[in-house]
Amino acid sequence: MIEMYHFWDSPCCFKVRMVLAEKELEWTPHLIASVQFDHFQPDYQKLNPHCIVPTLIHDGQILLQSGVIAEYLDETFPKMGLKPESATNRALMRQWAHDEQTYLFPLIITMSFNLMMTLREKAYGMEQLQEWSKRHPDQTRAQNYLNRVSSPINQEAVDAAADQFAWHIKRLEKQFEMSGGPWICGEVYSLADISVAPILDRIEYLDLMSVLKNSPRVAEWFNHVKTRPAFHRASPPFEYRMWGPKKPIPQKQVSTDAPYGSFPSV
Repeated sequence: MIEMYHFWDSPCCFKVRMVLAEKELEWTPHLIASVQFDHFQPDYQKLNPHCIVPTLIHDGQILLQSGVIAEYLDETFPKMGLKPESATNRALMRQWAHDEQTYLFPLIITMSFNLMMTLREKAYGMEQLQEWSKRHPDQTRAQNYLNRVSSPINQEAVDAAADQFAWHIKRLEKQFEMSGGPWICGEVYSLADISVAPILDRIEYLDLMSVLKNSPRVAEWFNHVKTRPAFHRASPPFEYRMWGPKKPIPQKQVSTDAPYGSFPSV
């Protein structure tokens, strides 16, 4: 039996859902509403002391960190293998998976906080955010979060992160030149593709696809990934995507009786 605690609009959770979908594995979802600080609640903290998502449980074994979970699932369920055959290409796969977690993910956090999470104050109202923040066990961090979501957008930080992101995308463009494609490691669709694709999905919803303007092979690859049925099955439903450039906040304040974990569009 597979269970997963996840947040719909999280690239890390998206990555694991893609692996589950590619391998056609059934799993039981447990939705985490991060805006309500579900991930800091005692029951969840017992499972994941880092208070992050996703957390996967397989036959009682608790697994943390999306990259580790992805490799575990690929090794445990060999149907539809997601690793290249050669040691060189497996190392290349791990290199791009590492780059996603070490470089690309922190950059989209900067961009997402400014262009998405700062909309929460207008959508929910500060009073509601303050009420939810009381569930956070570290009130210093909770106050820091409230200060950040109520601050003006730091456009300089967004632009700097986008420039750094574009630099990494140029590296990925060269990778396709060397491998010949159609996938990051060449002919085999792998965990490298599954690691990077959700990051570009977030870039798309941040309306920052201009970072691909000088990288046509990367743009072609991303469009190719999006045609895979598993990508669609793993994608966040629109109702559960965070507000941002591609999804404006509702015209009226969001009620607390909105569907759990959702970001209503009307």
